[in-house]
Amino acid sequence: MIDFELIVPDGWAHIPTAPEMSRVREQIIRGIVRHALPDTLPRDKAGPWRRMLTRELTEATDEAERQGARAVVLPVQEMAGMRLPGTLLLSVIEDPDESSDPRTVLDSLLADAGTAGMALEIGGCPAVRVRQIVDSGPVKRKTPAVRVNYYVAAPDAPGVWGLLTFTVLTDGDVDAEPVQAIVLLFDTVVGTLRWADNVDVPTEDELIEQASRT
Repeated sequence: MIDFELIVPDGWAHIPTAPEMSRVREQIIRGIVRHALPDTLPRDKAGPWRRMLTRELTEATDEAERQGARAVVLPVQEMAGMRLPGTLLLSVIEDPDESSDPRTVLDSLLADAGTAGMALEIGGCPAVRVRQIVDSGPVKRKTPAVRVNYYVAAPDAPGVWGLLTFTVLTDGDVDAEPVQAIVLLFDTVVGTLRWADNVDVPTEDELIEQASRT
């Protein structure tokens, strides 16, 4: 099968969210929580934080599954004393009946996006970046968030697209310098995308065995 890969920074987690990967997802979340809040900490003090972090990660991955994403990528360690408030959803869309020139589809997306859209290339493939501001409803917050969608055409595979969506939460000022810095960081991660054909996707049991050795 055709799929894409990303280079993920240290301190970020890549969690599969396909329904058949539920056991892997649970094990990775447990590992993240254990690393962030090790068992050596006092149980009465660390317990509430463990539950909160577990709930946040579970909600983020459940939402990714509902949206049909294959995986969610998110920072789980602080950088410069700050926890980065954002998540990236990874999806591959396959439409075997779609035979249009990918650039025609991308031109249509650009026309709909107006000034919020940008044409570019990622990994040598044509792509479109669309930025939007979403209100508090979709992300269950009182302040708006910045959401960026990338549509990346797969090489020599009409009807196959990479859809990458990241959302960065804000304190109300979507143009604040820290927000723009986090957006740039996510843009950089997306820019590492490379397509690969005949990807041998490991089974859930194989992934669990790999995770247990780390």
